Amino acid sequence: MATILGFMMTACSLNEEIYDTATPQSAILSRDDVDNALAGAYSSLNSILLFGRNALWSMYGYSDELYSTVGGPPGVISKKVDLNSGFGPFNGIWSQFYQGISNANAIMDYVDLLDLNPEYEAKAVAEAKFLRGLYHFYLVQSYGGVPIMTEVVDANSDFYPARNTVDEVYAQIFKDFADAAESLPLRPEQPSSETGRATKGSALGFLAKANLVYANYLDLHGGNSTEYYTNAIEYSNQVIASGEFQLVDDFDQLWEVSQEAANAVEIVFAVKNTRDPSDFSNSGEGSFIPFLFAPNNRPNSIGSPNGMGSGLFRVQPWVMEKYTQGDYENDYRTESSFLIEWQDQQNRTHTVFPFIPSQIAEGQSYISKYFDPDGLSNFGHENDLYLMRYSEIFLIKAEAENELNGPTQVALDAFNVIRERARRADGTPRQMPMDLTLAEVRSKEDMRLKIFDERGLELVAEYNRWLDMIRMRYVDNTRTMYEYQIDEFLPSLITGLPRYVNGQWTNGRVHPSSVFPYEPKYLLWPIPANQTSINPNLEQNPGW
Repeated sequence: MATILGFMMTACSLNEEIYDTATPQSAILSRDDVDNALAGAYSSLNSILLFGRNALWSMYGYSDELYSTVGGPPGVISKKVDLNSGFGPFNGIWSQFYQGISNANAIMDYVDLLDLNPEYEAKAVAEAKFLRGLYHFYLVQSYGGVPIMTEVVDANSDFYPARNTVDEVYAQIFKDFADAAESLPLRPEQPSSETGRATKGSALGFLAKANLVYANYLDLHGGNSTEYYTNAIEYSNQVIASGEFQLVDDFDQLWEVSQEAANAVEIVFAVKNTRDPSDFSNSGEGSFIPFLFAPNNRPNSIGSPNGMGSGLFRVQPWVMEKYTQGDYENDYRTESSFLIEWQDQQNRTHTVFPFIPSQIAEGQSYISKYFDPDGLSNFGHENDLYLMRYSEIFLIKAEAENELNGPTQVALDAFNVIRERARRADGTPRQMPMDLTLAEVRSKEDMRLKIFDERGLELVAEYNRWLDMIRMRYVDNTRTMYEYQIDEFLPSLITGLPRYVNGQWTNGRVHPSSVFPYEPKYLLWPIPANQTSINPNLEQNPGW
């Protein structure tokens, strides 16, 4: 909001007489206008300033499962070098979240002035409330308490809003998601022309997750979390009971661009990408993610036989090691999620750690999700970014039940739904990963780490890891997983990437750029300096 308000303050003089201005009230005059306004509210999601690029750079760079050695933003973030409130990507993320909120508010404020079908109006308002809740949800997780924006900005608006508390922001998020769930259709009832837009299950799914995350926040700050863990379980159960979603049998199918229509049965909500600019909620730019993850020697990474991926983000060696042994030995998801072998443009075989190379030894693996063999440019991929899949609903239920009641059979049953699907390979059932039993988890804390690890593989590179790390607690119940991973786990590993030397792999497990002193400020992003300079009431996060 500060970005929008700042623009308004600098765009005209106080002494200037304004004869005509474009307002949402003058622009939204028909059902077509409402549809266009909704498309604008959705389009913030895949903007280059948000999930089109900047948010991906920042989130992946802050997590511990990936690293980048290149210059520019990815490397800067990974190394925590010169990262400050003036860092460019943060500016765009903040402004685009609030642009999406502003567009959603415009719909809600003025749609009831039109003489439209009441059912259509209710659904349009519900979609707008879902998006407003979603944008506030990502804002509060990333920045802490932020200004709540629920009205269209006009001449009577407060141009210098202070930050609302975290509690206040979550209260608004809960209300928006709950209101949205009342009028949104179930996915099977949604017209095919509206595929990718929010459904009842989308609202209930994020309502479950928001309650879980807020409960985690209260646990870390000495509050009473019981009500919110209970809510997370209830809303998860509602999603499951609705029959709106189901797990795709073949996990690998989820990452096939040609199967995205079939995958819709598992997708609670996604950032929809397409190269067709006429498609609803798309700005004409496709996904940037394959360019971030694909190696530059893999053919057709952007439609080029020479291989044009960047490999900006690569998988930490310790991650590959973790998810190829123990509970995860021979896990189908590991093969589907990580690129471990490929042919380059000279038809040479590249094999990565921890697998024995056949021709060319690679020191690290890549993310295999989001590959589009027919991509046309850096931004020209069709891959959707899944913000929530049905599998996460079960993990939310398992985590909330465990935090509320300890490692119960209810928690294990929800957890094991994910492992059961993981054992279903492409027509060939596997033995691993085995179901988790009560005998294997001695405490709530043990179960919490199992869930943390399961989320780490199931949702790798799906915009969850850093957010999971800052909300979930280590076994001492006083520190976040982020503090533990950065301060203890990563420094305990042998630094350096694995290399194939004299017929064997050396034992480096973590990239040196990822080992740095922990500071509490890393639990939140800095509010952009251009926002705090515009708005003197916008207090900066501690340490930045």
